[in-house]
Amino acid sequence: MSRTALPLAALVSVLSLFAMDTAWSKPQNPAATTAARPVFREIWAYLMRGEERELTGAEPITDLCYFGTGLTKEGRITDAAARPAVTPKDGVMPRVHLVIAELSNNALMHFSLDPEYGVRPLLIEDICRVSEGFDGVQIDFESVSRDDADYFLDFLKALRGSLPSSRMLSVAVPAKTELIADAYEYTRIAAVADRLIIMAYDEHWSTSAPGPIASLPWCARVADYARGVIDREKMVMGVPLYGRAWQEKRLARALRFRNVQDIVAEKKTETKYSSELGAWFEYSENVVVKVFYDDERSLMEKLNLYKARNIDAVSFWRIGLGPQALWNSIETTGSAATPDATQYRPY
Repeated sequence: MSRTALPLAALVSVLSLFAMDTAWSKPQNPAATTAARPVFREIWAYLMRGEERELTGAEPITDLCYFGTGLTKEGRITDAAARPAVTPKDGVMPRVHLVIAELSNNALMHFSLDPEYGVRPLLIEDICRVSEGFDGVQIDFESVSRDDADYFLDFLKALRGSLPSSRMLSVAVPAKTELIADAYEYTRIAAVADRLIIMAYDEHWSTSAPGPIASLPWCARVADYARGVIDREKMVMGVPLYGRAWQEKRLARALRFRNVQDIVAEKKTETKYSSELGAWFEYSENVVVKVFYDDERSLMEKLNLYKARNIDAVSFWRIGLGPQALWNSIETTGSAATPDATQYRPY
């Protein structure tokens, strides 16, 4: 899934209101809720490799996820990533986690996880090696097929057993509102991982109909389902800091000759010709673009919704995308300098 905002073009129509359903309840005192500064036990945030300048030191985070490396076509780690420099905030030195990501290649995932090919132990060795100097490893494999669910779980168990006990293992999983037959069953993965990052965003995506990245009622349903199957200590709710734009019309496309003739007649445009270029013409078109995004107000509503559900760990995708004022509106309760090794489950 894509987690980057699309470029804006043409006329922009911003929709800031959307229908709420009955799957969530509004707070008794909305004014007091939005004015409160939510405090979380853990605040995780992602930093994209190459965007280190976006990390200002004002972010009150306990855990920094460095989106640093991926897989080659042979199922090995692409390259090592140096641990980014982090400045303590209010005496809290964040843990830094190296993110190993593969987002869209199902065939590569199968090749890397199926023990028949002999790649899996080599990949685990790579991950242990490149994560030296980091406080944790996060696996963000978003294209594991349902048929490879057991291979994925075995991979996570083997990785947990190979990592030092002081190095955390977190796993990014897609948002769900109910049990789905896929490779990301929360209960099974939570039995192995130290944290599950629930990616509660992309309710609407680049090729879907326009809509919120993460509407409040949808976030409530995702949170309620996750709370029912994951221990509170392992659950981290993801929060989007990006927006997305949808064009009303798709203009870039292949055309039949009769389609071209129809456009020429409709637009009453003049066609041109040269031996070098062939036939061509141009015309103007108005395009309406719908944009959904989160501002500080909507972000605080999500955070307060999670606090009201006794969720005390959140993560943000990603540093540099959202309003800078957000970081002055949230707090964390303690230091993340020393991981709690009692929560690890060696396999």
